[in-house]
Amino acid sequence: MKIIFQVILFLFSFSFCFAQEMTKRELKNMIKESKLEYRKNGYSYFPKILANNKDSLFFKADRIEIYSSNAITSEKGICRTVELKFLKNKKVNFIDCQTCTEPSSCYVTTDKNVYKYYIQEIENELFILFKNKYCEMNFKIISAKENELNNRKYREIKLERIE
Repeated sequence: MKIIFQVILFLFSFSFCFAQEMTKRELKNMIKESKLEYRKNGYSYFPKILANNKDSLFFKADRIEIYSSNAITSEKGICRTVELKFLKNKKVNFIDCQTCTEPSSCYVTTDKNVYKYYIQEIENELFILFKNKYCEMNFKIISAKENELNNRKYREIKLERIE
């Protein structure tokens, strides 16, 4: 019994090591990475930053998760996503797509989907703010965990909506 307790305690403490706070620099680097094009075996791809948007979670829920890899969609069975496509001039386009039914589709981008984004660090807490002339969404980064899937590392970032 004592050994089982020690193993559980070890695994529990191990999981806390990887659920850590993200720095402003790490967030900026992740955004920068998402803008780069990679080529492999004649194909090009851009790393994506995605959020689950089942039932419009991204736009309504108090807590959301974003992922720095589109490989997570098949792993977690996510078929409705919002891609955070970071652009020049500190802008981001929220691309709402569904892959649940064929053919896959995405909503047309309008000025309502394009936001100016700001990254702020206040009292050792990291915030990302999205604003356009229609609305404003503000999130506090609660945790960032690095994972691996099919020999590809990605981040799972938990955000909390703030008023």
